[in-house]
Amino acid sequence: MASRRRGNSKTIGLAIVAACIVLLTILLCILKSRRASGTTVNSPPAVFTVFYTCDTRGHIEPCGCTSGMAGGISRRQTYLAKAIPRDFLLVDAGDVTAGPRPWEVLELEYILKGYDKMGYHAVNVGHRELSFSYEALEKMKEQYSRFVSANLLGPDGQLIFEPYLVTELSNGYRCGIIGVTDDSVLSDNIGEGLSLTPPADALAKFLPELKSKADFIVLLAFADKPTMQELARQFFEVDVIIGGKVEQASNELIKENQSVIVFNTDKGKTVGRLDILPAPEADWLYTNDFFLLAESMKMAPQVAALVEEYKLQLKERDFHPLKDDEEGLSSISAARSRNADRYIGSESCVECHKMAHEIWVQSAHARAFEALERQGNQYNPKCLKCHTVGYMASDGYINQKLTPKLKNVSCEACHGRGDHHVKLMSEQQLSVKRVIMKQTPCTECHDKDNSPDFEEGTYWEKIAHGNE
Repeated sequence: MASRRRGNSKTIGLAIVAACIVLLTILLCILKSRRASGTTVNSPPAVFTVFYTCDTRGHIEPCGCTSGMAGGISRRQTYLAKAIPRDFLLVDAGDVTAGPRPWEVLELEYILKGYDKMGYHAVNVGHRELSFSYEALEKMKEQYSRFVSANLLGPDGQLIFEPYLVTELSNGYRCGIIGVTDDSVLSDNIGEGLSLTPPADALAKFLPELKSKADFIVLLAFADKPTMQELARQFFEVDVIIGGKVEQASNELIKENQSVIVFNTDKGKTVGRLDILPAPEADWLYTNDFFLLAESMKMAPQVAALVEEYKLQLKERDFHPLKDDEEGLSSISAARSRNADRYIGSESCVECHKMAHEIWVQSAHARAFEALERQGNQYNPKCLKCHTVGYMASDGYINQKLTPKLKNVSCEACHGRGDHHVKLMSEQQLSVKRVIMKQTPCTECHDKDNSPDFEEGTYWEKIAHGNE
């Protein structure tokens, strides 16, 4: 009897072991099946945060023309270094660059170096990046690997960048980040060799694949609000949509289908922060806020060093861009016709306009170039346009060595070229033909970004001069 019982026990034990092996195999198959089907396997952390930017538009730092200017990548790094929690994503929805001109490309290179130091997980393509040629984007991809775009194609019809990237949070929770760009942009504004497929077509193609690899999906969409809402209605797989092509940033959270939509803009002056609190058996809690990168913030040393290196590169390359007002965009070799009016410098005005000159000498306009030198921006094309005379015109300011008389904001900056006016005076022909000097609107330079406190009446009092 005892030996029979021992035999039965042994048989039962083997059966239990076999059953456990079968059960374990089944569980592994289920897990594998769930992962392949895109069903969430990993649990989210108790809380995680998505930091997001958009529309930096080449503003590597505020120009410093006036006090109270916000933005800049050095301040952005200062904020992120203090604000970043254990589990986070850092993304940009597009329009990092100002455009494809040589100094703008250089600036983009240094902004992306800053992004690399900040640890951006993904950067989407905006409309301004579309102005680059295919070759320029390929070169940019070699320098920076975090660009994503699921609908930007090269001349061979293939994607230029990865359609999406996947990053894991501290507990293995997988976040997929996919990018699309609104295809309503005019063909004239798209660089040579580039084309866009409709965002919805691209998402229909790549989202099933991404869903199998990620537990949480973020869509970076350089698109307007209605387009983002329509994409949310079409694709329930997307958890968060970040834009975009909007007029202003907002704390507003838009809930559409299964997605939460947020957006940012305004030349990199703010960082958006979306805090996410998962709830196992209830709707997840989302809170959205913005942090202004104010003037009072300290600069992050490593990123500030990149900005200074960029300024040194501007000095070394000494760009001479031209946009002649008679001939439109022109090459460096372009020249104005022999009889065309020309910039001649304010010294030619002094003999007849002594009082106006004395008032000008005492004004900030007469020291406008010094303001650039204090900030190290005396070689920055974006700044020179409003701190010199005729910059980007073929007869205007070039540099301090070649055109020193056209430094600062002198007579011709507001009244236009003076060559014809002076010649007529010297030939005593004004009685026959009076030349009316134009008046350039102050707001061409005193705009809301560079001169937020500008009020024409108050500012005019500082430079008021009569018709001598």
